[in-house]
Amino acid sequence: MLKMNELVKRSNTPKSTILYYLKEGLLPEPMKDKPNFHLYDESCIQLIEFIKYLQTNFYATISQIKALFAEPSFDLNNPYESLLSSISVIMGAENETFSAESLCRQFNLSEQELNDLIQSGLINPRHGLFTPKERSVLATISRCDEAELSLLKKYAEMAKALAEFELSIANDAISKTDFASQRDNKLKHLFDLFLVLKPYVFNMQTFNTYQKENL
Repeated sequence: MLKMNELVKRSNTPKSTILYYLKEGLLPEPMKDKPNFHLYDESCIQLIEFIKYLQTNFYATISQIKALFAEPSFDLNNPYESLLSSISVIMGAENETFSAESLCRQFNLSEQELNDLIQSGLINPRHGLFTPKERSVLATISRCDEAELSLLKKYAEMAKALAEFELSIANDAISKTDFASQRDNKLKHLFDLFLVLKPYVFNMQTFNTYQKENL
C-alpha cells in the first residue's frame, strides 16, 4: 500500500490529478485506516499510467475512459490487453447519441440504405446508437456521388482485410510474451503501429501521389 506522496512520486503525477481521477471513479478508493490517512493500492500506478496513455495517444476524454472501464469485459488488472478487444469504446464513446430513425430523417435515407452502409463497414453504430462521429461521417457520405461511394466501399474492404491481418499479428505477439510488463510494452507498440503509423502511411501516400501528379 502507498501513501499519497509515494503514489505521486512513483506515478510521476500531481496530487491534484490523482484526486481528480479518484473523484471521477477511475481509481479504486483508498483504504482509510485513520482519519486523514489514506493508503492506495499499488495497482493505482499502472492505472494512472494507462489513463495518461489513453489521454496522450488516443486523445481520450474522461467520459470515454469511464465508459471503457465500465465495459463488462474490461479487466483493470490487464488494461492494455483489455483495450485490444474494447478499442471501439475508447474510439467512439460520446455522451450525445442519435437513433437510426433520426439520422435517416436528417440525411433522407431509407432504413435499408443505412443498413447497407453499416454492412459495408462505412458506418459503425455502438449498441444500435450513433455518435456525433457517425453523424459527421454520414454527412460526408450523403454528398458522395456513385464513384465516390464506390471508393469508400473499397476503403472499407481494404480496412477489414488489414484489420484481420493486424489481429493475427497482435494475437501472435501476445502469445509469445510471458510477462505482463512485456505484453504491455508490446501492445503499446502495436497500438502505435495500427492507430498512429497506419494513418500516417496512408495519408502520406495520398499526398505523394497527388504531388507527383501536379509536378
